[in-house]
Amino acid sequence: MAGLERHEFERALTAVRLVGETQDPDTFARVVIEQVAALVPCDVVAFNEVDPTADRIVFRAEPASFPFPPDTDALVAALADRHPLIRHMATTGDGSAHRISDFWTTEEFHASELYRQLYQPMGIECQMAIALPAPRPVIVGIVVNRSSSDFTERDRTVLNLLRPHFVQAWHNARDRARMRALLGAAVDAAEPGGAGLVVLSDPPQELTPGALADLYRQFGPPTPGSGLPERVDQWLATQRARLDDESSIGLLTPLVTAHAAGRVALRYLPGPAGDPGALLLRGQSPAPRRASIESLGLTRREAEIVTHVMSGESNAAIARALAVSPATVKKHLEHVYDKLGVRTRGLLTAFMTDVLDR
Repeated sequence: MAGLERHEFERALTAVRLVGETQDPDTFARVVIEQVAALVPCDVVAFNEVDPTADRIVFRAEPASFPFPPDTDALVAALADRHPLIRHMATTGDGSAHRISDFWTTEEFHASELYRQLYQPMGIECQMAIALPAPRPVIVGIVVNRSSSDFTERDRTVLNLLRPHFVQAWHNARDRARMRALLGAAVDAAEPGGAGLVVLSDPPQELTPGALADLYRQFGPPTPGSGLPERVDQWLATQRARLDDESSIGLLTPLVTAHAAGRVALRYLPGPAGDPGALLLRGQSPAPRRASIESLGLTRREAEIVTHVMSGESNAAIARALAVSPATVKKHLEHVYDKLGVRTRGLLTAFMTDVLDR
């Protein structure tokens, strides 16, 4: 192992601190490549998330001005199974620092389709990478590239020194983002006129008291396999399929059950990648008469929009129903909030329900 100077350790500690403070995966990717670029001399460093089986890649690079060809992401995804570093990480699970030259000679690299189609056009001759743990077959890597002179054992030492700290920071950033999403949903559910929240863990867990009991009462008993009602299982599979189908433009739709006092709508809240998400269970009263709403000083259009909001519809759904733009719906809602003295959709629904029930 190549030795590092004191100032190099100090810079590495600074990188660990800055990366460890990131609060979400996007910020983690940005900060980690900035810090690696400062520690390992290179022409460009990238954060890649590659799914070889789905021909999919997400990446961020530093400097952002590096002249990547427009089809770089598609080429990396298409050639992933032929990349020696990706192949090594995928087959062994070893995420420590490796160079292309650890597996191929310069002649073998230059003779490869990977070089001819991808790296030669960019002027990249040398590459080294570390990987972060991810569900197989996904590869999450931090990659440094040079146009000349291969990476040294000192460079390998720096990346291997940083890697375990980056792994922990990566998990922390994902967990923080997930917790904020769940807490945000819980806050919304706790508002007046709110709902129950069920986290889709194994087994499902209620984040608001009584949410599972309400779910079973409205949609049926749980099945042994999933802990969810059969009807909910089938609907949830449809919602997830829509998210997985990149060619689909279909919107997520609520699962609704009607009863004498109104209806109950179940909505799927997708989580970050790798997270199962949650279910939001919201009771809805029968649609109020628009004339009653207009009596509060709202215009005809504002009353229409309030009616849709009270049914749990999004701005986009209301815009489609009324043949206007989402921006127009948003502007009308701002006027409604000003007139009625409320600031959120939940408070608007609670206010209207209270007024109309008098």
